[in-house]
Amino acid sequence: MPATDKPVRHRKIGAYRVLGELGRGGMAQVYRGLHEQLQREVAIKEMLADPHRDKEAVSRFRREALALAAFRHQNIVTLYDLVEKNDVLFMVMEYVDGPTLHELIREGPLPPDVVAVLGVGVASALEHAHFRHIIHRDLKPANVMVSKAGEVKLMDFGVAKDEGLEALTAEGMAVGTPSYMSPEQVTGAPVDPRTDLFALGVLLYETLAGTRPFQGRNAGEVFARIRDGKYTPLQKVAPHVPRPLAEIVRRALLTKPEERYPNAAAMRRDLELFLAQQVRVSHEALLIGFLRHRKKLTETEALALLSQDELSVVEVFDKASSPRRRVALWLLALLAVAAGLGAGVYSSLPYWMAYIRPFTIR
Repeated sequence: MPATDKPVRHRKIGAYRVLGELGRGGMAQVYRGLHEQLQREVAIKEMLADPHRDKEAVSRFRREALALAAFRHQNIVTLYDLVEKNDVLFMVMEYVDGPTLHELIREGPLPPDVVAVLGVGVASALEHAHFRHIIHRDLKPANVMVSKAGEVKLMDFGVAKDEGLEALTAEGMAVGTPSYMSPEQVTGAPVDPRTDLFALGVLLYETLAGTRPFQGRNAGEVFARIRDGKYTPLQKVAPHVPRPLAEIVRRALLTKPEERYPNAAAMRRDLELFLAQQVRVSHEALLIGFLRHRKKLTETEALALLSQDELSVVEVFDKASSPRRRVALWLLALLAVAAGLGAGVYSSLPYWMAYIRPFTIR
């Protein structure tokens, strides 16, 4: 995410020079910054709430910082520092250069193998967080980023719950974003790590179908549909999705927590098993190729990260844009396999064939 040209309120925050704005929400402003001595780019999150009037917002902000400080995982953004300036708190975090999943979904559904790779990254992040007794409680596409290096990053633990600490919210109060809440959240029942798995199921459904499973004219209608488990099955909305992947999503979206996956590790393993049958290149290469296709990074940036074998896969993918080329590539692939030619060609087929949906036989 490049910094904007808008004027910023701060020139320096601690040891960090502010380069520009990255985004703004109701409770926080995020800047792009630079640690001048280390020459390291960072993201700086500023708490916008009045620290003297909104004690709960301060507690949430500090708790998010404590949660991030405890994590050491490649799929969770790293916290570098917590800075206080004029009674205002700032979190200094890893700068992730790339789009959010929300931005990608706005341009259309994502291919099944790409979605499964994203699911593995998020499930792995949740597995680590749950091991640390932290429940995210606000998993949604805006809180997942895909870096230009093909990394999946989970962020924003602002409403996370530490199972070992007293909750900041009153008992029975729903916390999170309505469309991604679990039945336990909307009814005010106690939550455990399986509530995050439900949200991951919602996220995967939306990423595959381009639409959320639970919708309504207002939050009340959305809550009622979530509570009753009423949504259109994924394979009716997106029939191109392979059955094994649709089954993973269906299980994650079961209303009763005990019927879902028992933990994030179990869901991650099923996603990895699906990918083992579909993808023959690294997960990072798959995401880089997809971002290149969506024009989220340049060809030069892609070539700097991919090996020669992976590059050949991405080149095939880039050329498979017109219907005539898709048909030609499909026929060439079948001929190559039939003739037993080129093990390298065969090994890369599942990756780019996933994007040739009109001609893919499942």
